[in-house]
Amino acid sequence: MRGLRIILMGIALAVAVTAPPPVGALRPMPAHAQLVKPLPPAECNEVRRALEDGLPVGPGFRRMEFEFPPNEFGIKGRICRLLTVGSGAYFEGPEIRTLVDMHAHIRAALTLAGWSETEETRKFTERSVAGRDVFALYKSNAICVSTILIGMAPGFRPGTEVKGDGNVYLGALYPYEREWWIAVDCFHL
Repeated sequence: MRGLRIILMGIALAVAVTAPPPVGALRPMPAHAQLVKPLPPAECNEVRRALEDGLPVGPGFRRMEFEFPPNEFGIKGRICRLLTVGSGAYFEGPEIRTLVDMHAHIRAALTLAGWSETEETRKFTERSVAGRDVFALYKSNAICVSTILIGMAPGFRPGTEVKGDGNVYLGALYPYEREWWIAVDCFHL
């Protein structure tokens, strides 16, 4: 009987030592970074053509390559960035009056080129009341993250007629008093 107790105690000790720690004892570990690479120039130019053909705006997109910006998803690597910047005088017209209109046109242009929203790309979605809109689309193991910013043009000093509660109402400004910044960052997973 005593031998059986020793064996049972030995088994209990072995289980306690080799068992995983309780959940509360686990410490968060940094996630492994996912390394991405930019779309090749030919593919990036296809996205550029789709945007320039689908958006009724004056300036075209410039193609660049950047390091992936710091992010909460642990993604690192390089991206192909398509960038355009300009005042509302060049970006706004009968078809584009608001941030929502610009979002719809960019999404439609990329959707027409075969890009689509997935569960994975929904993680990038962000909309703020401060003139920022972010969304992503997927195609052939690649993701394009679109960031649209709208703000006051540099050097513009708003009067009291466009301010309320210390905030400037961008919709109350004339198009030439607003500045648009649109970046479409594309990368292969």
